[in-house]
Amino acid sequence: MVRAGGRRRDYTLGMNARPWFADAFDARYLDVYAHRSAEQAQAQVKGMLACGLLPRAGRVLDIGCGAGRHLRAMRRAGLDARGLDYSADLLRAGGLCGVAVRADMRAIPFADGLFDRACSLFTSFGYFDDPEQDLRVLREAARVLKPGGALVLDHINPGPTLAELVPQSVDERDGARLTQRRTWDAAARVLTKELQWSQGGSTRRWQERVRLYEPAELDALLRHAGFGALARYADLDGSRWQPAASPRQVVLAAR
Repeated sequence: MVRAGGRRRDYTLGMNARPWFADAFDARYLDVYAHRSAEQAQAQVKGMLACGLLPRAGRVLDIGCGAGRHLRAMRRAGLDARGLDYSADLLRAGGLCGVAVRADMRAIPFADGLFDRACSLFTSFGYFDDPEQDLRVLREAARVLKPGGALVLDHINPGPTLAELVPQSVDERDGARLTQRRTWDAAARVLTKELQWSQGGSTRRWQERVRLYEPAELDALLRHAGFGALARYADLDGSRWQPAASPRQVVLAAR
């Protein structure tokens, strides 16, 4: 139960089975994605500021902030940045007490119209079995934005990504072996990654799942959630988006 805009809300995951993201984002996540460094986040935030994806001042919400690498970079840049994430492990690992809260992104525990900008970075969108739940996330993002605010949504561009999809990869890392198997369900529009981490005689298996949205589908979903003018870029540096070549789509959606 969280408080948002002065109203009390009850919200449950609404799933019979334990959702994949309840297990995927534990402390091991930081080992798997160790190449996503604080230095990289610092450079990306610098690029976002330069191209206008982030304002030079104001309140910013990082939705799905994880251990806070972008969140900390935003705060170092002088922004009043706050975060939320469902993973207690990642929030704890990032030392984000007082800066970020543990919450479900479908029920953001902040008041209406509080933020100048909201961000969903590094494919933190498309996590739910029902597309209506993705829409709920966008509606919550719109609710906490001021009139004239905007959402930065960093998502996969399906066409180029699926064209170059690697079905399986194996990486050796300091005595550990990471095996990743990737499958695409065209009917459900869901990309699944099965991961296996083996180290010191023990093995852990889990999965990551993300629903992919074509640009036109994502635009329609954003408009349905209450967003207006849209701009699309190839990356967080504001580089020109090429529909058939850019593996990502970074959308700036005005409230």
